[in-house]
Amino acid sequence: MFIFKADSAKALNQRGKQLKAALVHLQKVELKNLESISEIGKEELRGIAIRAYRVEPAFFAPNQLILINTTSKERTKQSAMAFLEGVSTASRGKMASIKWNEKDDVNLRFFDLSKPYLSFKALGPWHSSYDQLAKNLKQEAISARIFNTFFQADYAKRINAKEKIRFADDLYGFYSILPAIQQEVLKYGISDKDLNLNQFFTAAELAVLCQLSDADNFLKKGPGTDENGIQVRIAAPLLADFIRTTDAFIQSKPYSAVLRFAHAETIAPFAAILNLEGASTATKNIQTFDQLWKAKNIIPFSANIQMLLYKNPWNNSYLVKFFLNEKETKIKGLGTKIAPYYLYKDVRAFYLKKLKDLGLGLNSNMEEYLNNAK
Repeated sequence: MFIFKADSAKALNQRGKQLKAALVHLQKVELKNLESISEIGKEELRGIAIRAYRVEPAFFAPNQLILINTTSKERTKQSAMAFLEGVSTASRGKMASIKWNEKDDVNLRFFDLSKPYLSFKALGPWHSSYDQLAKNLKQEAISARIFNTFFQADYAKRINAKEKIRFADDLYGFYSILPAIQQEVLKYGISDKDLNLNQFFTAAELAVLCQLSDADNFLKKGPGTDENGIQVRIAAPLLADFIRTTDAFIQSKPYSAVLRFAHAETIAPFAAILNLEGASTATKNIQTFDQLWKAKNIIPFSANIQMLLYKNPWNNSYLVKFFLNEKETKIKGLGTKIAPYYLYKDVRAFYLKKLKDLGLGLNSNMEEYLNNAK
């Protein structure tokens, strides 16, 4: 980070030296845990599993088979193992057999596999909306004020505005991850005082940086300015997979549950393509995006989406209910007289139309689709 280059140039003031010391402590923790989920992450996944078990223990009974899909990244496998630890605790070790699919990248890591999306992420028109919000929130002035408090005045004058913005964003990013790695910090014997990044911001600065971070996620991963934009459409493979596995359950019940463990970039576009309430409304007015889409409700730590299927024993029809972060939610644009429950046949038809509008069917070549999505 910039702070270490400046230290070599002897350009840090006393406050800058305090920040450098804090970042050295952070590096000790992060470098050894970069590819792993945190202990708090594991605890949260165990908790989700225990609550899921209480909803329907039969899903996890010893006579059942569960399919677990992860990406090829190790951290998603660690997430799955933490969840299974929670199930084991809740069931006192009497749990279902597990079948693993450890390379489900097309369905669960679509954001990395789509070249058109990566181009959108780097150079897409979302930048103009973000820049408009940044200008209104005076990002440049705030970033300069933050930057200048750590460096000698003559050195700070030589650094351009873009570098100062990048510095403030990076520093806010470090501040943001601290709640997730508290146990790792304690493990290294680092005190709160040693790693107190909060002292380097005012409350007003944190509010602006948080809003800009949320806007970045909204525009690049959520509905943004176009709820049918490529940042949402890349989740189509996972949508098709949900329908296929649900159809298979109804027809032959190969698994009692299908559990998927992915990355932070998966939830926001998937919630958007599902048309989940509060997660799928686009806006051209970036100034008020957070009235429609709240990051803390959609992509908190250990974010998750659950779809539960219920069978009517009288007529063999099925109902479905969605949960976003363990809270019942509705499907925007799909009517039901029994909310939050929906007839599965209606849900299926609704999503099949979404796929059809994208030129896709349930068995389309999704890898090809990701590389040719416009």
